[in-house]
Amino acid sequence: MSWEEPGSPQLSLSGFSSLASISSTAAPPARLPSLSLSIGTGGEDQQLGVSSDDGHKSVRAMKNRESALRSRARKRAYTQELEKEVRRLVEDNLKLKRQCKQSEIAALTAQQASNKQSSPHRRTSSTQF
Repeated sequence: MSWEEPGSPQLSLSGFSSLASISSTAAPPARLPSLSLSIGTGGEDQQLGVSSDDGHKSVRAMKNRESALRSRARKRAYTQELEKEVRRLVEDNLKLKRQCKQSEIAALTAQQASNKQSSPHRRTSSTQF
């Protein structure tokens, strides 16, 4: 690549006024390129002294941070839903256990009542003396 082609990489020394004033008084030889802080065709990001690679890296890092935040929010919401479901299932389990116990008590009470009705004069061996 030749340094004299249109669209070739440009140097930007904005923000370095002392260097810019030195370079403006002594023009560089025609074959030597100017010093560059970035490689590009002179777009906006080069004027800010940020190379396009650094710009893309910072944009990518920012998008990655945002994505990580969204991911953590989704995980938090999912965990909260699971915890809510666990609480509901524990409550249902306790309710079913109570119902089961009440059914067992009712069945035992009914069985005991039927035993009393079927043999009301039943005596034990100790009372027969």
